[in-house]
Amino acid sequence: MGTVLHRTTLPRPYDAAAVVPELAPLARTATRLHPRPGSPTPRDSSIGGPLLWPADEPWPH
Repeated sequence: MGTVLHRTTLPRPYDAAAVVPELAPLARTATRLHPRPGSPTPRDSSIGGPLLWPADEPWPH
C-alpha cells in the first residue's frame, strides 16, 4: 500500500480551550498553507520565492 497524503489539517488531538479555558476568548479562524516544492522565479509570489522589497523603501516594523 502507498503512503496516504493528507491535504487538509488533521483533527486536533485535544481541545486546548477545554484544557486551558483562558484561551477560549483568544480563538480565531486560521488558514494553514500547504506549500509544495517548486522552482519559483523572481516574478513569482514571495510565498514561493524570495521577497523582493524596493531598495529605497524602509522595511516595515
